[in-house]
Amino acid sequence: MFNTILLGLVAYIPALSANSLAVVFGGGKPIDGGLRLGDNRVLGDGKTWRGLIGGTISAGSVGISLYLAAFPFYNLYPNNLVGMFVPFSFSFGAMFGDMSASFIKRRLGRKRGESSPFLDRYDFVVGSFLVGYLVYPSWVVNTYFSGQGLWNLLIILILVPLLHKGVNVIGYKIGVKKEPW
Repeated sequence: MFNTILLGLVAYIPALSANSLAVVFGGGKPIDGGLRLGDNRVLGDGKTWRGLIGGTISAGSVGISLYLAAFPFYNLYPNNLVGMFVPFSFSFGAMFGDMSASFIKRRLGRKRGESSPFLDRYDFVVGSFLVGYLVYPSWVVNTYFSGQGLWNLLIILILVPLLHKGVNVIGYKIGVKKEPW
């Protein structure tokens, strides 16, 4: 059981790292191009093409690197061509979830950087599982939503708020984030 949980958590690292890596690559043109929906921007200046592409590719590459390192011992992702897209689907899904939360927050009248605890902590979890499911449904269900995989999901749901807070505080202290949440 321990191996199943460890593999599930390691396989989820692309989703966990995508938003942090997006900050590294971010800046540039906003995805929404400055468009407004009513009184508010569609997404805002914080969601950029460079962040989306850089976060997706770099976090997906982290997943592929982990797969290659683990391959002699374990099959981290499904051992076929479609399986190689799982880490990229998790990283893109995390970015998509983050953009979706930003869209919702703008509709609720929240400003950029304003805290919204549930959306800020679980947006990328929902997005990563959704896009991962679209790419490789049986693997995602077996790894996170059935049998021993439910432990992976539970640990992720508990671990995410703790990691989210810690990473954001570090980002704030080193000056790459404007707010500590």
